[in-house]
Amino acid sequence: MADGGRSTLSDLARALTIPLPTVHRLAVTLEAEGYIERQSKGCYLPGRELSRLLPMLGRAEDRVAMRLRRSLRHLARKHHVFMHFGVLEEGMVTYIVKENGGDEELFTQERMQLEAYCSGIGKILLAALPDKELQAYLDTGPFVPLTRRTLTDPAAIRQELENVRRDGMAFDRFEIRDDIFCVAVPVADPLGRVIGGLSASFIREVPSSRRLTLLRKAMQDVVREVVRAEFPVAQAADGTAGAAAIPDDFAS
Repeated sequence: MADGGRSTLSDLARALTIPLPTVHRLAVTLEAEGYIERQSKGCYLPGRELSRLLPMLGRAEDRVAMRLRRSLRHLARKHHVFMHFGVLEEGMVTYIVKENGGDEELFTQERMQLEAYCSGIGKILLAALPDKELQAYLDTGPFVPLTRRTLTDPAAIRQELENVRRDGMAFDRFEIRDDIFCVAVPVADPLGRVIGGLSASFIREVPSSRRLTLLRKAMQDVVREVVRAEFPVAQAADGTAGAAAIPDDFAS
């Protein structure tokens, strides 16, 4: 499960030198008890019961990343884009998940860090900061222009982040590289705390408004699905599960 549901039971049996039938029986039991759930043939992710215990184990960002991987791979291939999930660490964006949906390659790598002020995910994460923390970040400017379109003036960056809060999405309009256009949306826990950002990147292309609208909806649907799975909520009085909160700053 640590690799986002990519390893099969056969892989696990080989790694642990355990007979495959034994691993299969254990998986059947754990699935029946709700501790794991089938992701694809022979592959599993944490189930509802294990998800209740996971908050005590590791960072929420890493657990969400694990759940996101398969969905991001699907989105990348369906829309022919590069999908990323990243978090803010010491003023930089750390990319945790990258999935390629095309024939070309992009310079980004998992666990790589990039500047926040000029990337789609970075703008999402900066816009979610408390004002005092955001001002402290902006006070480190002016910032380095990576392309002729990069916003470098702190006041201009602040205005851009206000737009991100208003619209619930962020853009990198060829600001980090001359050949990359990016759209990003927030990933928030049920309390509305933004824990990461999800982005789709295009090489040498500005997508149409219709394509952006469809992609944004698909990204937000993935976020809702993953957040509900990762942060199980109490059942409502009528027996239906409550929905994860969407942060007010990013309501669209």
